[in-house]
Amino acid sequence: MNKNKFLGLVGVLGAAFLGGAILPSLIRTGTAYLHPFIFNWLRVTTSTIILLILFGKKFHYTALLNQENLPLLIITGIGFGLNLTLFSVAINHTTLIASQLIFVMVPVATGFLAHLFVNERITKQKIFGLLISLVGVLILVVASKSPQERSSLGSFYGNSLIFIGMLGYSAYLTFSKKYNINKSVVEMLILTNLALTIFCSPLALYALFFTSIHPYFSWPIFISVTGIIITSMAFIGLSQLAIKKLPVSTAAFSSLLSPEFAAFAGIIFYHEKLSPILILSLVLAIYGVIISTNMKRKNTIDWLKILLQIKN
Repeated sequence: MNKNKFLGLVGVLGAAFLGGAILPSLIRTGTAYLHPFIFNWLRVTTSTIILLILFGKKFHYTALLNQENLPLLIITGIGFGLNLTLFSVAINHTTLIASQLIFVMVPVATGFLAHLFVNERITKQKIFGLLISLVGVLILVVASKSPQERSSLGSFYGNSLIFIGMLGYSAYLTFSKKYNINKSVVEMLILTNLALTIFCSPLALYALFFTSIHPYFSWPIFISVTGIIITSMAFIGLSQLAIKKLPVSTAAFSSLLSPEFAAFAGIIFYHEKLSPILILSLVLAIYGVIISTNMKRKNTIDWLKILLQIKN
């Protein structure tokens, strides 16, 4: 197996596991005790400090904060920061499975954005697949208005916020591919956390001075914040590894695998339920990705090779 493809595969699977099962659980636990804005600021700021301590001598701040990196910092701050913020608010208003199902759209959304901004080719088939995935996700979002579907689909409010955050995350992945060609995974990790720190700081100040929820020490907060710092750095690092080694639309396939890990964690630890609407939404969303990425006519082995971009 080609070394680059293998490393890309590690990035895709690792990001899918952390993003589907671990991160949502830690965020849900942490934001139950701490305001989401403060929780996010703690995780990204601490991550940035740790990275600068470990790698500051290798990447001087003048080499990081320059005009060349400014567009990346802005897009990362807005795109990933929007996703980070909205997800932390929404996760307590939806289910783990539904939250990750919405992110199934990421591969086709990044493919469309990559066509617009990174000059990756798009076809009518990809557009058709995008529309099918969109229908699947919209069925989930609209059906979540029903109180009877709450235990399976979550709430309309939570799913709507996560849908908007998904678009921001897709933009982040797309522009990361554009700017990380000549950068190492560690450099991209530092820049991403730095951009998120800048984005989250004013929101944390708002939560500190204008809300009734203030930070305090407790073991659940300490454990969740510590866990989220370690897991977030690993998630961003694995995502950037996949982006660097694979085409952007293929790197985004971690989002296609995340619902399976989310279902495992959600059903076992949170007693979430599968419903016909949830399954229909998932099938349509994944089928749209299959059509969009030209996997429909392949056999199982070829399908997996294209999915993971493995070449013997």
